[in-house]
Amino acid sequence: MTSSFFASLRFKLIAAFFTLGVAISATLGYFAHQILSEKLFRELRGSVGNISVLGADLIDKDALARLAVLNAQTMEAGKVDDVEKSADYKNIYDRLNHIRDTEKELIRFVYLLSPTANENTAKYLVDADVLALKEEGASSDDISHFNSDLDISEYADMKAVFRDKKPLVENEYVYDEEFKIHSVSGYAPVMSADGKTLLAVLGLDMADTEVQAALAEVTEKSVILAAVSLMTSLLMAILIGSYLTQGIITLDRLVKSFAERDFSVRFKLKSNDEVGRLGHSFNTMAETIQRYSAQLEALVEAYGRFVPHDLIRMMEKDSILDVQLGDQMQKEMSVLFSDIRNFTSISEAMSPKENFDFINSYLSRVGPRIRAHSGIIDKYIGDAVMALFPKRAEDSIECALDMQRMVREYNAARKPGHPAIKIGIGVHAGSVMLGTIGEDQRMDGTIISDAVNLASRVEGMTKKYNAQILISDSVRNQLTQPQNYRMRLVDKVMVVGKSTPTMLYEIYDMDESEEIEHKDTTLHIYNEGVSAFYQKDFEEASALFEKVLAAYPDDVPAGLFVEKCKKFIREGYPADWDGASKAESK
Repeated sequence: MTSSFFASLRFKLIAAFFTLGVAISATLGYFAHQILSEKLFRELRGSVGNISVLGADLIDKDALARLAVLNAQTMEAGKVDDVEKSADYKNIYDRLNHIRDTEKELIRFVYLLSPTANENTAKYLVDADVLALKEEGASSDDISHFNSDLDISEYADMKAVFRDKKPLVENEYVYDEEFKIHSVSGYAPVMSADGKTLLAVLGLDMADTEVQAALAEVTEKSVILAAVSLMTSLLMAILIGSYLTQGIITLDRLVKSFAERDFSVRFKLKSNDEVGRLGHSFNTMAETIQRYSAQLEALVEAYGRFVPHDLIRMMEKDSILDVQLGDQMQKEMSVLFSDIRNFTSISEAMSPKENFDFINSYLSRVGPRIRAHSGIIDKYIGDAVMALFPKRAEDSIECALDMQRMVREYNAARKPGHPAIKIGIGVHAGSVMLGTIGEDQRMDGTIISDAVNLASRVEGMTKKYNAQILISDSVRNQLTQPQNYRMRLVDKVMVVGKSTPTMLYEIYDMDESEEIEHKDTTLHIYNEGVSAFYQKDFEEASALFEKVLAAYPDDVPAGLFVEKCKKFIREGYPADWDGASKAESK
């Protein structure tokens, strides 16, 4: 009886199912452990990098500069001892120990090294252990004294920081045989007060004690969950009745899906016989393992941060798990701002619900137009929109024209009695910094750039020049075929906070047909007037712009040029005048 049971299909199924449960649990545990281990290592590297950079900012640059001058000399032992008793040395020493106190149980070593003429050699400036070791009577050979040499030929990351003056963190653990511990080192440059001279490199070693503690906690929970899962698997295997070929084939297919980490698959019950019960047992096991997987993922997600998908793609990250606080990259792109004219007066006539319905109705039309031209919506600011165009400058202009086209369609579709809306659009191109800011429990993606501020100012000036679309010269200069757009210069402005003037161009392809005809007809006269104005021939410029106004009195830029010409004719112009008008704040 016993031998026959062990030879039966039931026993084989019990053994096979239990073995399968062990394999799945072990596989899940292994992958979860690997994911968490990698995630915690990235967190540790991030902490090392942040502390080393922040620590470098804490150093007294003046005191460090004075020590660096002394460190460039060759010193006798007595002179070194005098330096280590100095106020400057004690000042830096205390600050290094303050840095170590931020993570006292984890940070093992903190020190400052100064460069030498030999790229493979550095000199100790201050080590956070020197004075304590001297008080303990340690051997001088065991102390990293001021002015002592350090061979850094094998420390590629440290050499890179001396060379490139940029912070770096080691990409893998280093095992210390003496203390039986893994650690990660980070290095940050300490620049002079004017930011031009490298005074020293701050080195910092952090142990993986907390990482190992977290892994141990997760491993303990994983073992408990795995035991429950295996017991459930064994129980379900025992309940399996007789063998049905089709049912086993189906289950085999589902198990393969499980091996591919698709935990959502379930056995479709078609009967109440042995196969049906087997399918039900499988579904119970699947739910148990899925809950187990979800708990492990929750532990991993506890260390995660939310970062917008668009920002992840722009920062060339594979997934949100790769994003760390402080990640950043620089990129050239066009920035577009749009705003509804007189929105305040329009909104005052509506209830709060009508306001939200109106804004959402408008923005629901704006979003697709931006995405259709390879744009990325950075943020909505009430009725205003900020969008980024990382590929071509033409994309931003085509999007601006499409948005104005959308406004015409939107106005035509609005109910009678609702006022027509107008929008102003400003575009500027330049270098922007994409990155993540925040703190441990909450971070966000953001754009930091002077180009963003200037794009907003350009949009604000559409009101002054009665223009639907204004672009800066940085956008125009990037156009491969500027002749494809109806365009004219409206002003040269000095924006508040900028040291160089910006040329503003009006794109009038989407103006009313009468305005387009006027601007096309008078464009050559207008351009001659612009040329005369910037050549300081204000009499000639005024006469040319007056001809433009005679043909179309509502030409605002022409009128503004006439006013400036008359003022300069009447009052003269400054000796250092470069043609730029001062633009007030938006």
